[in-house]
Amino acid sequence: MKKISFPLIVILLVCIILTLIGYNTLITRKDSQKYQNLQEDYPTSSTKSSNTQTLYCIGDSLTLGSHAYPTVLSELTNLSIETFGGSQDQTIDIAIRSGRTKIYAYDITIPAQTDPVELTLYNEDHEELDVLKNKGSNFSNVEIADISGILKYDSEKEVHTFTRDEAGKSVTLDEYTRINADFPTFDKNGIAIIFTGTYDPYESGSIFRTITYQRAILNQLGIKKYIVVSLTSKRTFQIVNDMNSVLEEEHEEHFLNFRDYLLENGLQDADITPTKQDQSDLEKGYIPRSLLQDNLVDGNTEFHELLAKQLIQKMKELKYITDDDLTNTQI
Repeated sequence: MKKISFPLIVILLVCIILTLIGYNTLITRKDSQKYQNLQEDYPTSSTKSSNTQTLYCIGDSLTLGSHAYPTVLSELTNLSIETFGGSQDQTIDIAIRSGRTKIYAYDITIPAQTDPVELTLYNEDHEELDVLKNKGSNFSNVEIADISGILKYDSEKEVHTFTRDEAGKSVTLDEYTRINADFPTFDKNGIAIIFTGTYDPYESGSIFRTITYQRAILNQLGIKKYIVVSLTSKRTFQIVNDMNSVLEEEHEEHFLNFRDYLLENGLQDADITPTKQDQSDLEKGYIPRSLLQDNLVDGNTEFHELLAKQLIQKMKELKYITDDDLTNTQI
């Protein structure tokens, strides 16, 4: 039996590895293209217009907390501040809440009485969705097949339920039926801050999914002046720098790399003396704990003050606002 030389074995192994890498890249691109195409045919909603500059802060827990950056912005600017989103929302959740991404119910019977019925949420491709698990700006009061009621998520049973408001005739859904909610309208002359992705799934190509739903949100807003805030947590996303590079490539001058700022200047600008733990965090590329809450994901008061000031600087740089829009021109 003829022996295979060592160099030939090495060449064969290299070929196999390259083939696997190429296959994985192809699959990732196909998945990302699928998500990119998901929103293409959706019409843009009509938007209200006014002479008042409104700043829409759109996101998850990092946006909706009582001491989050929108509160700071309301103190530092003369802008009208509005928040929108949901606690621990994924980007797709916010796209759904905005009305851009449609969801459906199917194969259930809504009882005649006001008894809850379990249901599964689907997208337009009739794929099951793992969404709307937390409280948010809407999708508590919904309408299914012209029946008004309450949509809830039972975290123990891991299932959604729908409970009609008033008794009536039972209705069986044998077709995919859209679930409607009280969708917002936005001033097209306003400014949008998009700070999402922290709670998005972490898997191959997931950043393309985040971008797709960020674009869906922006398309629904109909707003040209916007800023997209970077992901911040390497504890959550080990390749966060690569993910932010993709976000920056997509959003270009609208992208705010808040993570890099926090690592380079956050503690100094917050007038915080670094602890040993902070120094260890920085060496690992983590946001220092002195800028975070105990869960090491959400930012603390100093974090949000820094973010608000960085957003103001970015809005001035993009000429969205001037010093006349500020309560303190020294920012």
